[in-house]
Amino acid sequence: MTVRVMPHITTLLLGSVLLLWGTACGLTEPATPVATPAIGLNRTRVPLGGPLEITYRFTPAVAGLGSIDDYRVFIHFVADDGELMFTDDHDPPVRTSTWEVGQDVSWDRRTIIPVYPYIGEVTVAVGLYSPSTGDRLPLAGEHIGQRAYDVASLTMAPQSESGFLMFEEGWHAMESMPENRAREWQWTTAQASIAFRNPQADSLLHLEIDGRPEAFESPQVLTLMVGGTMMGTIEVSSPQPTYHTLEIPATSFGDTEMVVLTLNVDPTFIPAEVTDGGNSDTRELGIQVFYAFLEPK
Repeated sequence: MTVRVMPHITTLLLGSVLLLWGTACGLTEPATPVATPAIGLNRTRVPLGGPLEITYRFTPAVAGLGSIDDYRVFIHFVADDGELMFTDDHDPPVRTSTWEVGQDVSWDRRTIIPVYPYIGEVTVAVGLYSPSTGDRLPLAGEHIGQRAYDVASLTMAPQSESGFLMFEEGWHAMESMPENRAREWQWTTAQASIAFRNPQADSLLHLEIDGRPEAFESPQVLTLMVGGTMMGTIEVSSPQPTYHTLEIPATSFGDTEMVVLTLNVDPTFIPAEVTDGGNSDTRELGIQVFYAFLEPK
């Protein structure tokens, strides 16, 4: 029996990397700020393994940042003892070399709080850096050292017992891309089951999934069942992974200690058949599941 929480479209850097926040705090920032950063969080208390929606906003004070080398955004999640726990560095959707003075650049992004051995307050720090040199730009805001800026805080909370999902029957082995080992998924067969402890409360099921819509004349359909009751259906028609949140009332879980969620996929396919032998994979495949998480509301 395997207990797993699968990561989403972010690259998480985990480990005991200590930042010199303490010695750097209080340093003055002599350079002129090139932009003002801000972020908004959809919630400030997140269970381990849970999703966090982040809205980023930068207001440039200088046009065309990095005409040769566009800058990346770094976001650091730092424990109260100064330990860097994980990151979600990424390229902004609008290249920094095209930013214009006074015109806000904003975007939304989802990250997954990893199952990290820490519970408590977290400082969220943001900055801009060159991917080729590592140089960071001065920004306006609460500078906490090394050109990182405190923009928010949150609490990492314990994961509820019901959040530990056990992938039981109907799953193929874990897979990942060679160039991105953190981006993992599992294929279902026509029917796959996930077991978890009964939360005995109204809950939210989070799923990130993908299929192969190009292999069919009509979209695949995922049907979610608890016992004999249908919780909902999802049409798998996008060429890109899609994220879904499903509300499940407490009454649907019944009074048993453990609950089994069944994922039924129709139709399925065999890669070797739909590619006329171009792919040697003879497995029956349903959909890819990148992320699954259950939390009480």
